[in-house]
Amino acid sequence: MTQAASRPPKRRRPLDALITLSGLSAGLATFLIGLFVAYDVVARTVFLMTNSWVTEITTYLMGYITFVGAAFALREGSHVSVDLLVCRAPPRARRVMMWLADAIMVLVVATLAWLSFRFFMEAWDSQEMSDTLLSVRLWKPYLVFFIGMAWLLLVLILQIGERRLTNKQGSHD
Repeated sequence: MTQAASRPPKRRRPLDALITLSGLSAGLATFLIGLFVAYDVVARTVFLMTNSWVTEITTYLMGYITFVGAAFALREGSHVSVDLLVCRAPPRARRVMMWLADAIMVLVVATLAWLSFRFFMEAWDSQEMSDTLLSVRLWKPYLVFFIGMAWLLLVLILQIGERRLTNKQGSHD
């Protein structure tokens, strides 16, 4: 396959750039976790210092990686899928299973997006803060979780639509 053939259509390039950016930002967050944990280990063992902020920051970063990186993982096919039954099924049953799996995924991700939005709104209204040294306003991480789930839902729906369109076009040839 040539490089031009592997490129997304022009209408999808901005979306793909945003998906890539979310993946790169999740990668940066992963790097920062490693950096902060290494710093904490050295500070504790060499200088006998404790840094309570490291645990809190790395926890928020792990949430960031999970929620914001999910759309990138979906595009790259990095989510876990068990296709033992699907591969052995006849074509019609395979299509039904794939449709059912898509519907369940949309339902689950939409539910997570809705719940994370509700958590965000509750934390925004109450101005609830973490009960840790940093006293982070909880609406901030909840907003990131909502954005990540909404982003995943959008990418999921577009990916399903694109796959369905490709399958319909392929069946008419």
